[in-house]
Amino acid sequence: MALATRRILGIGGLLGVGLIAAAALAGDAPQNKTAVAPVERYDADELEHWAYQPVKRGTPPDVKASAWARNPIDRFILAELEGIDYSPAPEASLVELIRRVTYDLTGLPPTPAEVQAFQSDHRLDAYERLVDRLLDSPHFGERWGQHWLDLAHYADSNGFEIDAERPDAWRYRDWVVRSLNQDMPYDRFVTLQLAGDEQGPGDHDALIATGFCRCGPREVVGGNVIPEEKRQSELSEITGTVGSVFLGLTVACARCHDHKFDAIPTTDYYRLQAFFATSELEDVPIAGKAEADVFAAAQKALGQKAAPLRKQLAELEAPYRQAIRARRLGMLSAGERAVVNTPAANRTAAQKRLAQGLETSLRVTWEDVATAVAADPRVHQRREALKRAIEEIQHTLPRPPAHAMALVDHGSTRTETFVLRRGDFRSRGPKVEPRPPGVILASHQDLAFTEASIVPAPGKTGRRAALARWLTAPDNPLTARVMVNRLWQGHFGRGIVTSPSDFGVRGELPSHPELLDWLASELVRNGWRLKPIHRLMVTSSTYRQSSRPRHDLAAEDPENSLFGRMNRRRLDAEGLRDALLAVSGELNPKAGGPGVLAPLEKEVEALIFTEAEVVDLWPEDPDRAEHRRRSLYLFRKRNVRYPLLDSFDAPDTQTACPRREASTHALQALNLLNGEFSTGCAEALARRALAGEGDEPARIRRLYRLVLARKPTGAELDRAIAFLTSQAGRIGDGPSSHHGAWADLALALLNCNEFLYVP
Repeated sequence: MALATRRILGIGGLLGVGLIAAAALAGDAPQNKTAVAPVERYDADELEHWAYQPVKRGTPPDVKASAWARNPIDRFILAELEGIDYSPAPEASLVELIRRVTYDLTGLPPTPAEVQAFQSDHRLDAYERLVDRLLDSPHFGERWGQHWLDLAHYADSNGFEIDAERPDAWRYRDWVVRSLNQDMPYDRFVTLQLAGDEQGPGDHDALIATGFCRCGPREVVGGNVIPEEKRQSELSEITGTVGSVFLGLTVACARCHDHKFDAIPTTDYYRLQAFFATSELEDVPIAGKAEADVFAAAQKALGQKAAPLRKQLAELEAPYRQAIRARRLGMLSAGERAVVNTPAANRTAAQKRLAQGLETSLRVTWEDVATAVAADPRVHQRREALKRAIEEIQHTLPRPPAHAMALVDHGSTRTETFVLRRGDFRSRGPKVEPRPPGVILASHQDLAFTEASIVPAPGKTGRRAALARWLTAPDNPLTARVMVNRLWQGHFGRGIVTSPSDFGVRGELPSHPELLDWLASELVRNGWRLKPIHRLMVTSSTYRQSSRPRHDLAAEDPENSLFGRMNRRRLDAEGLRDALLAVSGELNPKAGGPGVLAPLEKEVEALIFTEAEVVDLWPEDPDRAEHRRRSLYLFRKRNVRYPLLDSFDAPDTQTACPRREASTHALQALNLLNGEFSTGCAEALARRALAGEGDEPARIRRLYRLVLARKPTGAELDRAIAFLTSQAGRIGDGPSSHHGAWADLALALLNCNEFLYVP
């Protein structure tokens, strides 16, 4: 069926979806609930789209300047440059190289000692040794884990209005970091995140890995949410994320109608969703009995301790609650009051429906009580004191026993999936069975998907495991291509395909298709291990080029799509915060564990959490050292974002983020010049520079080495000395003016572009 025809049918309304599904289900396949629909017919132009073609491992081309090429990557890049009679950019300096590769592989700046050691290492493979050390660093998983968590749109809270905490979400974050550090093969990395419960029964880590499907926002509220609608929202979230992250296709666009551009009919969207239809989003207990018993005992003890206070609070609030409810009852009609006063067991079906809505309108919330009590200052004061006492008791409760935020099956019974007309759960269309996108199946006869592909296991449907096997099959044209393109983007600032989660017909064409295929085949050939691909990229001559602008190539290649130089990039939000902590000597290298609630700026906290609120909705970690941990380990609350990270384009975690944008606006300068965090780091940096021995010029040189990994030039040194003298005079006399001037100099260096940008 032609794409245009499918689009017309999809737009045509209910009949259109039904006709599409009927066409999809027609054929010789047995018409029963486990039959996999045959592949539709597609036009030649649909099947010939570049992303659906088999991955071809071509031979790296011959080049004239063969001595420049350190590995096959360079020959692919150089061939394109030589094709327009241009040569690559000169190699970056040693300082630029170590800053670039250290940030790319660990997300942190190099220390002065590391820079000195690299500059003093005259062995021919000094750079390769540096790369190997960085790949083995535990910080590697933290840096590249952040990239992956962007795709998963990980957060430590649910989002929506309540935005409640996910107490065990961090276990998935730590699993990602460990897996990348251990160089877990990418095919297993994918498989465990989709079907860890099926692939590793009894393995807690495998269960935690399925948290990938749980990372998105989730509406968890009491009442007023139709269970079927909530369930469909959860499945839609999973389906769209899986399609974009692993396949690089915008399958979510086909939820309500046939995809307007790609050959993805609505039926294919729901076939992909069917892989997850039987699975449940659950927090599965993984704690040992001892841990559970300790928590239960603590909970019981604290409950007993708080019980008298809760009783006093309830007695204090009771008259106000009764008065509010009585007033609202008085606003109802006589018939409505009669329904409310009728015992639930004696209500008719119509009365039950009416009563449900009436009880919602009569419900007395804590806000209602707070407003009523506030009219009497004495009662209000007493109520606040009781709430504060109860809250203080609750804060002493240990964290709950360990759970895995997981996706699991319960039994091998297969849940039926239907096409939902216009995406409405109340309007079911034809039934569909699990199957990958038909256009890929039609393009690859060897990549078949049949009934036998789904192998149930005891207590498991086998559906998600089947999808994982299909995705990680060596012949799958998308999975490896999409991933190596993400790695390339992480190292070079832009992908070979610059639309990293859209390999469809509206996505960008690859700038170097042969190189993309060669890298994809290399990933599979190396057993899907990612670290060798990282190493290939960062040890290439292409990566080692200078990032200085090239006027000779500006007209031919303004976007640098040919990679005739390195792309200069600004530190991302987390990288900037971590770099500020690192150079100031404040960084706490502790890894893993629950997210840390670090201080918010006072103005921000007052704006979000009203001062009248007694319950502390942002209870900072009492250990100040925890506040200085890497940004990856900060508590990520969807509706409360750290101003520094927010202003420097950290993702909002509402949707998967395949590529971060880099905006420039005044709030960035205000945060870096005036923010409590940046000024605190500047003061610590000044203390660090002053702590060492030497005269003022020696300390200025130390400051430059800490921040910029180099010595100041003569002119810079003179300006710094003059600044310290004049600034101390402005501040006043005494030791505080001396330190204040140094803190201001440190702050100026932290705000310069050379620190903020990766060369």
